[in-house]
Amino acid sequence: MRRLLCGGLLLMALGAGAQERGEADLHSVRRLLDRGKVYPALRRCDGLLTRDRARAPVLLLRAEANARIRSYPAALEDAAAAIAGGLDEGGRARAWYWTGMAWLGLQRADSAIAAFQRAPAGPERDMRMAMALSLAGRCGEAIALYDALLAAQETTAALRERGACLAREGDTARARADLDRAIAIDPDDPVNWNSRGFHRWARFGDHERALKDYAQAIKLNPNYTYAINNRGYSWLKLGRPERAERDVELAGRRAPDNPYVDHHRGLIALAEGDSARACGAFRMAEAKGGTPLYGDELQKLLNACPKPVRPAGAAPVGAPPATPNAPSTAPAPKAPGGRNAP
Repeated sequence: MRRLLCGGLLLMALGAGAQERGEADLHSVRRLLDRGKVYPALRRCDGLLTRDRARAPVLLLRAEANARIRSYPAALEDAAAAIAGGLDEGGRARAWYWTGMAWLGLQRADSAIAAFQRAPAGPERDMRMAMALSLAGRCGEAIALYDALLAAQETTAALRERGACLAREGDTARARADLDRAIAIDPDDPVNWNSRGFHRWARFGDHERALKDYAQAIKLNPNYTYAINNRGYSWLKLGRPERAERDVELAGRRAPDNPYVDHHRGLIALAEGDSARACGAFRMAEAKGGTPLYGDELQKLLNACPKPVRPAGAAPVGAPPATPNAPSTAPAPKAPGGRNAP
């Protein structure tokens, strides 16, 4: 009897020790993510998963890490597996948040909205929900969310995103006030300059001024591919296809998943009289999520192209894998995080 009791106590002690080690492992990954060390966090998650320890919480952390490095299909897979793996209610809500972030990165606005509806309430969720609504062309709803966020706390992210939506709605005066205010608050943030260049100037045909804002964004961050790509678009609109091609190809090498790069490649090819190459680029842009910030321009360009022949059942090139937990009903962009303009 005494041996059985001692054995039971030993097993309990071992179980408690394993639980403590598991919690310590999760905290170590959390600390890495909080310090911006995403790749070490990913490696740590991979190592923990080989030991089959606390799989669902580790998968949730890895989903976050993958979303933060823009590995969106991997983030969707991990979040779905974490939800299926038995997370508690709070964990499932966080998994839906990162599911929404992944769909937002893939420019699937409707799927992102559906996921964010199941994510934890709060300013960060509301900000991303507003971005997804904007992506879906529902700027009226997005602006109401931005208004509430800005009433609680003025941030440059909410200002520039509201400014982008106001510009799409045609309220140029309020859009310019927001975009200028974002720069006034933080002139060292290249995203603010890129956003104003696109939404205040380029959207309304003032590409000379747009170029100046893009130049400032690139000066602050020479690797800022969205500003480089946008600058290429403005060069093209100003009749400088050679400079446009240089910028667009540079952006494409650094951000091959950006559909606006393919859109611009197609426009450059059209300017050079190569309609076949242009149509191939437009189809690639469509497969990567389309270019909603240009309205229906891409669809009109595709309508002028001959219909491609695709084997029955074949998926479009660049399409993300199917994920049962967040069905995408319509391709729709920033787009996550901080880029705001293509």
